[in-house]
Amino acid sequence: MGNLWYHLVAGLCQGAIFSLIALGYTLVYGIIKLINFAHGEFCMLGAYAGYAIFVLLAGHVPLAVLLPTIILASGLAGAVIGSLTERLAYRPIRQAGRLSALLTAIGVSLLLQNLAKFIHNGNPITYGGALGELAQRSITVGTGGIRAITFLYIPASIGLTVALWFLVQRTRLGRAMRAISQDLIAARLMGIDTDAVINRTFIIGGFLGGIAGTLIALVAVVEPLMGFMPGLNAFVASVVGGIGSIPGAFVGGYVLGVVQFLVVWAGVPTAFKDVASFVLLILVLMVRPEGILGRREQVKV
Repeated sequence: MGNLWYHLVAGLCQGAIFSLIALGYTLVYGIIKLINFAHGEFCMLGAYAGYAIFVLLAGHVPLAVLLPTIILASGLAGAVIGSLTERLAYRPIRQAGRLSALLTAIGVSLLLQNLAKFIHNGNPITYGGALGELAQRSITVGTGGIRAITFLYIPASIGLTVALWFLVQRTRLGRAMRAISQDLIAARLMGIDTDAVINRTFIIGGFLGGIAGTLIALVAVVEPLMGFMPGLNAFVASVVGGIGSIPGAFVGGYVLGVVQFLVVWAGVPTAFKDVASFVLLILVLMVRPEGILGRREQVKV
């Protein structure tokens, strides 16, 4: 039971990161029905930006100031990348069909990965100093140790999910987002600047992704491919929870994180735990294609 308790808690911490990244996927898809496969690279570039701020400030400011500054900087970097990607890559092909948008998203993902290889020659980078020591500390849970800093993932994901839900449901920008999601042409005719709203959607998604990237990097490494598997898992989480639904992305992330660690507890080698994500995806698509909290859409033809 101690071993089970460890895997459940570790799964919740992992699921918190998945849910945070999945929010970016579901937000963009909910507005313009685009699956942004470059979202994992927003996380990666945010992690690089956070590390750059760490290099500049380490030893000059207290740790209590350094860590929030790094996280904020990584979020802002992700927001900038999200805005530029939407404006330069996605906006020109918005009317070209979903296949063109999908191929463009994959192309942007590969482009950002390869551009990142020019940073430090693509070699892995780890945090050092007092922050690195803090990130390496573990807390014993059941029969295993969990990095203490990963427990911050859960309140971070809850707080940012609530803030995003409030923005979408209770603000003027959120009403514009929901209007565009329902009917882009009608929203434009009603005077909504659809291009600006869609760009802000990417900014918000990039901000969340950048924060997630640094949270991952604190306990792992910063390198060009670090966002690929978390991004792919987060996409699965958003589909499992109900893509286009903010609560669905939140729930799907935690479900996926717990499932991955439970299959390890059941005896599956850790290296194959990502396989559980795709098995779960197939099962959900077979039983409930709209996801756990998604709603079935009826289209009149």
